[in-house]
Amino acid sequence: MVLYCRTINFWDANEQPDNLMNSKARKASKNRVLSHSRFHSVVIVLLSFISLLLLSSQEDDPGHIEGDYLGQTLPGTHPELFAEGIIPEDLHSSPVFSMDGKSLYYKTLDGKGIMVMNREGDRWKPARPLFVNEEADNSDDPCISPSDNKLWFTYYSKEDNREYIRYCEKINSTSCHTGQPIGKLNVLDLHWQFSIASSKNIYFASNGSIYYSVLQDGKYLEPAKLGPEINSDFSECTPYVSPDEKVLIFARSNSEKPDLFISRRTEDGSWATATPLGNDINTENHEMCPLLSPDGKYLFFLSSRAGLFSAYWIDASVLNI
Repeated sequence: MVLYCRTINFWDANEQPDNLMNSKARKASKNRVLSHSRFHSVVIVLLSFISLLLLSSQEDDPGHIEGDYLGQTLPGTHPELFAEGIIPEDLHSSPVFSMDGKSLYYKTLDGKGIMVMNREGDRWKPARPLFVNEEADNSDDPCISPSDNKLWFTYYSKEDNREYIRYCEKINSTSCHTGQPIGKLNVLDLHWQFSIASSKNIYFASNGSIYYSVLQDGKYLEPAKLGPEINSDFSECTPYVSPDEKVLIFARSNSEKPDLFISRRTEDGSWATATPLGNDINTENHEMCPLLSPDGKYLFFLSSRAGLFSAYWIDASVLNI
């Protein structure tokens, strides 16, 4: 405007039309400059917004993880850290895959409940809490029933100051509510990881010994303690039983630390004397919470060999089962 006013003030009578045209041209040129400037500003704002969206999507998507077992390179005959940088390194029990491999459940030592990662197509979505209600904040030790892919877990009751085994009655793909098994499964003061066979018999630890409860006519019977082939003068915990109940892997803790042991069914149906696992599975650190992948190809377990209780896996061929 200042330039325009000055131009009008210095008009000459003979040059007025030309000067007016020049003034209009200068004004049009200025408007074009301002228009281009506004356009560039809008473009910059749009690009910044798109960049923020892309960064946000990268934060929500855990590294564009795709494929079976979170896209991890399959292990060999020596233990390898599982999904480093994807799942937390300090876990309370081993990560558990659903039977179809489309969900992964885990619980951290300092977390308030079970977390779940779901696979949509070939891509894994970010981890989220399995339960949204306060009542299930104390959910722990996820376990999958091989016969129906149902999720079971331990639940800590503040009122009773003890743990109970519960199951997850699915509502939809993102939520479920807790159900309580019928019978005498929970009569003992159980703790930590447990395991379910295809028969739905459940193996668990109570006060340093391993028990099992048989499902009969829809009800769980009084838990029975396994024999001296499994239970010793030391402390046994975190059992895993194969779907056919022919293999039992568990942690045995002496006065210093727990190691993993394995027992197999004999021809007469009894358990053979448990022996420690080899292939660098047991170390001078803590090893516990064993379980096999749904396809039976890999053994998962927790180990503190790197300082925290992290998940490791190894080719299950080393078990000779």
